[in-house]
Amino acid sequence: MQNKIQKSRISLKANEANKLKASKGFTLLESLIAIAVFTVGISTAMTVISTSLSVGTRTRDKIVASYLAQEGIEVVRSIRDNNWIDGDAWDAGIASGCVQWDSADVDTGCSAGSGLIFYPLATPPAYRAIAGTTKFSRSITVQSISADQIQVTSAVNCGLNCSVSLSEYLYNWK
Repeated sequence: MQNKIQKSRISLKANEANKLKASKGFTLLESLIAIAVFTVGISTAMTVISTSLSVGTRTRDKIVASYLAQEGIEVVRSIRDNNWIDGDAWDAGIASGCVQWDSADVDTGCSAGSGLIFYPLATPPAYRAIAGTTKFSRSITVQSISADQIQVTSAVNCGLNCSVSLSEYLYNWK
């Protein structure tokens, strides 16, 4: 009986060995499917990485544009506050219409193509207009609402489908 069990075990092992010999590797079809799955996985990962980098750049540009727009409103507010300190009319030097501003002066000409660039090492650090063009351009529009109220709108364009516009009312509250 034990001899019979040993023979059946030996025949099972022989059958398993024959099956292993018959399937020595992957078939061509299995290899092609594995390569296709691997390629799809790699291309998906590359697409996700590329998209996230693009979104990061666009987000950075929007943040810079919002700071530039905020700075434009702060410039007009600063002119108003300095007028009070100097004893001038509260809206002296604040022209109605469209103006451009850089750290040096306020220009009443408003050309859409002028560029702004950040000078982090300047004292104080500031965005300034430059001769060439950059992706950032800003216009500040001042509209007189009444004798004691103006609306300041600072619009920054930072390229295709990227713009920020902020608006604020300033008053002669003093």
